[in-house]
Amino acid sequence: MVKKAGCRKMGVISTDEWLKKDFNRPIQMMEKLKSTFHDSLDGDAIYQQLLKHGMYSPNQRTKLTWEYLQENDAWKKTQNLFTSYKKLWGGPDVPIYIFPLMSSWGWKKTNETKSGLAFEDKLFLFYDKEIADKEMEALLIHEYHHVCRLHRLEKEPKEFTLLDTMIMEGLAERTVERYLGAYYLARWTKLYQEDKLQEFWSKHLEGKHMIKRTDPLHDVLLLGQKGFPHMLGYCSGFYLVGKSEKISVKKSFIIQSEEFL
Repeated sequence: MVKKAGCRKMGVISTDEWLKKDFNRPIQMMEKLKSTFHDSLDGDAIYQQLLKHGMYSPNQRTKLTWEYLQENDAWKKTQNLFTSYKKLWGGPDVPIYIFPLMSSWGWKKTNETKSGLAFEDKLFLFYDKEIADKEMEALLIHEYHHVCRLHRLEKEPKEFTLLDTMIMEGLAERTVERYLGAYYLARWTKLYQEDKLQEFWSKHLEGKHMIKRTDPLHDVLLLGQKGFPHMLGYCSGFYLVGKSEKISVKKSFIIQSEEFL
């Protein structure tokens, strides 16, 4: 998932230390992030936003997840991955905040072990305790691709269309496939066959793909809510990018969304 937004310290932030002190008080932790959000959000508002994308709520299961992530060196491993891809792609230096994944995550119907939220100037990664090292890498590739594309696209956030968001998700996940292979693609990429996606485009998306991200219908179609097919926009973006000719990763940061239609 992707948003546009301000920051100071770069690379993986020591949220493991934050969690040691305030695991049961996540809103208190979010107060540390207020200066990185331009729109004057308080700790509670930031927490509510992150909850929608997989941020944990304090309970016994998420505490076990946090302990596992510590034992598994999740913070160090993510920093090493970030250093590699930042150099490989010539990407921007941004702070990365790691937290446990929500135990009753809304996308659990696809059994994901990870989620994330990317801004132009920061990155949030949410890991479940079952996460493998390659899945960490897949998430970092996907979300950091968003950061790189947001940096290179000359477009204000409020001008983003549903097509822009769909293509952003499609390009990020095709980049995961390029580096790690199809096995590490998110499970939502395999929800529908090509003929179904063509049908969904005609039935649900054609004529609506240029609505702005400020339109309430944007997220409904993107995520497939309110009776629309699950993960409709994500799956359609992945399909649109996949049926066009292959482009380099660096070109994928700047190519215009309309070129995939």
